[in-house]
Amino acid sequence: PEDMEQFTYCGLGPMENYCDKRHAAYHGVFNTTVTGMHEDYIRPQENGAHGDCDYVSIESDGLRIFAVSSCQFSFNASHYTQEELTRKSHNYELDESGCTILCLDYRHNGIGSNSCGPELLKKYRLDEETIDFSMTIIPESK
Repeated sequence: PEDMEQFTYCGLGPMENYCDKRHAAYHGVFNTTVTGMHEDYIRPQENGAHGDCDYVSIESDGLRIFAVSSCQFSFNASHYTQEELTRKSHNYELDESGCTILCLDYRHNGIGSNSCGPELLKKYRLDEETIDFSMTIIPESK
């Protein structure tokens, strides 16, 4: 639901970060909002991602969803779908979805690419052919 706005997470923050864009981030417990995590650009569609997370909790007045994994993961939350971010060319064209979209990911590639610079270094690529990853998601009424 759209009113799931409050976030608590343990991971890299307080600003967005990716495996090759994280030198200013530090590991801690952060409280924020979905609206506050939005970065004012269209791409990448993982807008506002946070990596190396141990857990994330999103909540409204009546519901909380808690996600935890034994291996660190990445997440982002937005009022825009990835399809909306892909479809539009400019920020002012974006239409909110009327929902809160929570994406829980094993990992992401780094942001750098050879489209505007050198090829992404191997250590920042997600090249695994087999991934063994699991997560526990716990919904609870408040």
